Amino acid sequence: MQAFIIFGRHLFKMLFFVRGVLLSLVLILLAFALVTAEIDNVPLPDALYFTFITALTVGYGDIVPTTGVTRAISVLTGFVGVIYVGLVVAVSTRALEQAVQEERQLQKDKLSCDKEH
Repeated sequence: MQAFIIFGRHLFKMLFFVRGVLLSLVLILLAFALVTAEIDNVPLPDALYFTFITALTVGYGDIVPTTGVTRAISVLTGFVGVIYVGLVVAVSTRALEQAVQEERQLQKDKLSCDKEH
């Protein structure tokens, strides 16, 4: 449990550094959803759902774009989603690496403290 807490601390610290990029990507997705809702005449909640499912590259197919413009936006949404997920995975990987290093250092310090006593 301690290792998970250390990982979480590193993860949130690193996400804080890239918050501007993450926020920008979410705002781009929101703009895509607004355009999709307007052009395809779908309710905004459905357009948001469609956009975020497309960004996560899941694509259930229950809502589909009907015009060339919204199809192009769907492709762009997929690219933005890949960037977003890739960034989160990269940050998570780095946070895990830092957490493992910290955990090893804590264990090393504990062993050296035990040897002294």
